[in-house]
Amino acid sequence: MTLVYLAGAWLLGVLASAVTGDVWWPGVAAISVAGLVAATLERRPQVALLGLLAAGLFIGGGLRYVDQQPPDQPTGIARYNDAGLVRFRALVTDEPDIRGRSQRLRLSVREVFDDGQWQPMSGGVLLRRGLFPRYQYGDLLELEGELETPPSLPDFDYREYLARQGIVALIAYPEETRTIATGQGGRVQTALHALRRHLGDALARALPEPQAALAQGIFLGQRSSIPPELTDDLNATGTSHLIAVSGHNVSLVAALIISSLAWIIGRRQAALLALVAIAGYTLLTGASPTVVRAAIMGGLFVLATLLGRPTSAPTAIALAAALMVGWEPLVVHDVSFQLSFAAILGLVYLTPALQARGVELLRRWGIEASEGGVAGFLLESTATTAGAVAATLPLIALNFGRISAIAPLSNLLLVPAFALILGASALTAAAGAIWTPLGQATGWFAWASLTYMIELARFFADVPLASFGVDGFGAGHAAGLYLGLVAFAWWLARRRPAAEPPPARPASRSIQLRPAWLLAGGFAIAAAFTWWAALAGGGDRLTISVLDVGQGDAILVETPDGRHVLIDGGPSGQAVTEALGRELPFWERTLDLVVLTHPQEDHLAGLIEVLERYDVRQVLATPSVAETAAYREWRETIRRQGIAYRVARPGEWIDLGDGVALWVLGPGEEALSSAEPNDASLVLKLTWGEASFLLTGDIEIDGEEALLAADGGDGGLRSVVLKVPHHGGATSSSEAFLRAVQPTIAIVSVGEDNRFGHPSAAALDRLGNALVLRTDQHGTVRLSTDGERLWVSVERVR
Repeated sequence: MTLVYLAGAWLLGVLASAVTGDVWWPGVAAISVAGLVAATLERRPQVALLGLLAAGLFIGGGLRYVDQQPPDQPTGIARYNDAGLVRFRALVTDEPDIRGRSQRLRLSVREVFDDGQWQPMSGGVLLRRGLFPRYQYGDLLELEGELETPPSLPDFDYREYLARQGIVALIAYPEETRTIATGQGGRVQTALHALRRHLGDALARALPEPQAALAQGIFLGQRSSIPPELTDDLNATGTSHLIAVSGHNVSLVAALIISSLAWIIGRRQAALLALVAIAGYTLLTGASPTVVRAAIMGGLFVLATLLGRPTSAPTAIALAAALMVGWEPLVVHDVSFQLSFAAILGLVYLTPALQARGVELLRRWGIEASEGGVAGFLLESTATTAGAVAATLPLIALNFGRISAIAPLSNLLLVPAFALILGASALTAAAGAIWTPLGQATGWFAWASLTYMIELARFFADVPLASFGVDGFGAGHAAGLYLGLVAFAWWLARRRPAAEPPPARPASRSIQLRPAWLLAGGFAIAAAFTWWAALAGGGDRLTISVLDVGQGDAILVETPDGRHVLIDGGPSGQAVTEALGRELPFWERTLDLVVLTHPQEDHLAGLIEVLERYDVRQVLATPSVAETAAYREWRETIRRQGIAYRVARPGEWIDLGDGVALWVLGPGEEALSSAEPNDASLVLKLTWGEASFLLTGDIEIDGEEALLAADGGDGGLRSVVLKVPHHGGATSSSEAFLRAVQPTIAIVSVGEDNRFGHPSAAALDRLGNALVLRTDQHGTVRLSTDGERLWVSVERVR
């Protein structure tokens, strides 16, 4: 208890300074209280000495917090903010954060070029730039661009948020970025980043999206790839805490090590290995505040077991908080830190009281909630969920301005399955890191459990009033709610069970189901779900899906005999892999053919990630090349993966089985020599029976005229479905070209609110009576045919 008292004094000193912005007045108050204690308890010098020591720790905590505050005046690299072009050298200190069409990198500045020479410099910079080239931890970069001061927004002080992480400047799309050295990071950190990357890649190869991104977030703490729609669903249902590596993960790691090795090497040695595993897992996942808190507490409990000492939750909580704020006092402002400790306090102090009260109520109704029975299991799960949700609700309302009304129910159904979700994800990552086919085999279990989580979140997010805003909710409201929770927990703890035992019930009517039965039932449901998915689908149709990947092109072709062809990949690997995850069966990790029609990034960028995540058997590409980082990465990935590569030529065709043919109509030599690179796009025609699809890439007027000249009026361009050239740009879809094609259906692949004004009103007018479908309005457009009839479906209707 003394340790808790002293750790609490240090923590309160930090919190007092954080709230008041000063340390002296709280310090004077602490010394006064300590003096009063010493005067009152002069006959008990040990207590007086403890009070003085606590006062000293209180003041020390406050001084530590004040000392770590960012300086008022710019220092280091921040002095060059908003001052025009700056040339500097900096080390990449973390893995890139990939978001859509850009990557964000944390940099630690080493030197700045000033007064004609390189000078030592320090400070953190957040870099935003395109997807390619790719960078890794330990790369030393030389950049030239404009540094900006992070903004302080009305509802969020972004500058202070970044300053707490050591970042004092922003730079977006610098004029020059080049790598001058690699492998400049620490050896241990380099190895951890490499292992984390290897495990993440294994999950990406074994699972479709969004299951792969969710597994990476849960197991490795890599959350940037999780689609915004899924993030919104998790937030709305109050289950987003499950994708933050936390106490669940750490406790499962420790339990797995001890339980699996205790009978082999002894419980003591297994506990020592568990301590090592906890430390390693903490570092592997990035040492976020939630996992550090869990690691400290888990380590203390394992250490207490080793020493044969009784474990104490208050001691572990106080020590974890004191150690964390002692090392980094500004962490008290981190929302994840606050939520993590609020949740553990709710579990320690509120959950047992709720569970005891629940046992009492069930006994009154004649139900014995014994340990191991289904009633006890359900009661424990409900009390655990309620305790954590109630303890974090005020902080969520304060920081995010919303409350999830459905959170207790969604957590009740998800939290008991979390061990299976985490375990299956970890198993798939480890197996895939050893051998890709092994990871894909174990990925079936991971897919089923992750899909359960995704679909449950999606279902509850659609419930009316699942989440609602609480405008005007301030710190005073949060404090009032916490006072109410403390009073409620105290009241529950003071309750006593009823004096008279409940009436006896016949043994035949008692509830004796075991949680193991529930687990077996869960596995049975998961197995049924998996086999249902495996046996569903198929058919004898040709299906063409124009994928919604934003401002770019990506088209998936599925033939009657089961071949898969992807034509272009859009501007983002995240977008195209998520779209493929929706269209392909989850076990399908093979693409028979990948086609690049045009080497610009809105067609090319997504294909690079496709090559890395799928087993691609062959690549067919335009003869046109590009001197860009993305194109160089594309060719290097093909070489590294050993994929067969062909350059398309007009007049050739590819047999896709069952009479399905893919014809190459262009580009001809004239288009390849054109000054307009868009006219060098591959133009393809897909045919089966009476059905025909003309896929035109990004050709413009000159490219269309070249096709017309090559066709010579023979009707070779006529097609039922036209993928409108160049996203419906005004300089394409000429009247002569459309007269030759005579499309019944015209599909425009285009992103919402694009800066090019696509599709143009003029191009849409020239399409006349054709049925026009747009990916920005209708989402993914799917067309299927049996060679005679055509079926059309869209993802959404506007």
